[in-house]
Amino acid sequence: MRLRLLIPALALVVAACSAPASSDEPGTAAPEASASAASSADPAADAIEVSVLDFMLDPSDIEVAGPTVTFDVTNDGPTPHNFTVRDDAGEVLMATEDLSVDGTETISGELEPGTYTVFCSLPGHESLGMSGTLTVTGG
Repeated sequence: MRLRLLIPALALVVAACSAPASSDEPGTAAPEASASAASSADPAADAIEVSVLDFMLDPSDIEVAGPTVTFDVTNDGPTPHNFTVRDDAGEVLMATEDLSVDGTETISGELEPGTYTVFCSLPGHESLGMSGTLTVTGG
């Protein structure tokens, strides 16, 4: 399964590097949160693989060294889902598009050390269990 995900993920990384940033609305790519430069030359190499499916995130509790965090997200469920990161003030910091079945997207951003909520922002999905915790530690 990892090989099946690797090729589309690499294509998305190349596309993301050439695409302009879009709004911070859930379901769209968001601008990066401010922090210092990345500790790794290739943040995609350290990407966390996340599966979104009915109705859970796998993994749901994530710990990563910051400041740059990268997620390779795949929808393994039968209905559309997204992967969204918000801070404790409720501000969306990063989000994938709404992904159809087998859809994949890589998102990356810089986050200060702290605890964030990860969830699917589609109506009702978070309350059905599509949520978890992202803990960013100092790089």
